[in-house]
Amino acid sequence: MTMEYRTEFLERIERTPTAISYRFKMPEGFNFIAGQNMLVDLGNKLAHPLSLSNCPEEAEFIEFTKRMTGSPYCRRLESLERGETISVKGPAGKFCFAGSSETLVMIAGGIGITPIRSILTSLEKKKENIGTVILIYGNLNREDIAFRDELESIKLPDYHLVHVLSDITGMENAYQGFVNADIISKEVPKSSDAHYMVSGPPVMIEAIKKALATIDVAEDRIRTDTFFGYS
Repeated sequence: MTMEYRTEFLERIERTPTAISYRFKMPEGFNFIAGQNMLVDLGNKLAHPLSLSNCPEEAEFIEFTKRMTGSPYCRRLESLERGETISVKGPAGKFCFAGSSETLVMIAGGIGITPIRSILTSLEKKKENIGTVILIYGNLNREDIAFRDELESIKLPDYHLVHVLSDITGMENAYQGFVNADIISKEVPKSSDAHYMVSGPPVMIEAIKKALATIDVAEDRIRTDTFFGYS
């Protein structure tokens, strides 16, 4: 049964020129697993499922990060004042780290980074004894990389971050273009039986699944979290 909670708005944090994090007081009894989402209900029929971008170990607040589009939903978010309350329902979703010593490849497109940021930060804080973790993160340009500083400083035993940008201006060692089979093949050890977690918009998810099929990655080794729309 999905639970509903009232929660109090604390602050907004700019992650990129178009992506804003919204933090709310942790509701009593709200327990979630890194990678899950919740339905954020702003009233007046403005409700949207959003992944939690914080991790459970950041226990003082809950946070989601939204690409701002000028929609009625986004305008309502922009109007929130500190102390104002909204409803959240959840948590929900199964896009979570299952626990494995095998190579984990995480592929994110744009704001699809939010559940992956939650998972990586949780793994870091819990000091999990895990195998190789490779994050391949696609964006438009350097300014569009949400959580860049955090992701580049994650401390895990064997962690590697790969940037893929449409415009690589100012970014050394980034691939130019889109995440594809060639990039994945170059960055993932050929001998590994890697598991894949892929998060982003539907078109990107389908493109990555097709790319993985061309390099013989079995479907049962792929988990996805699809971001439908940016309303």
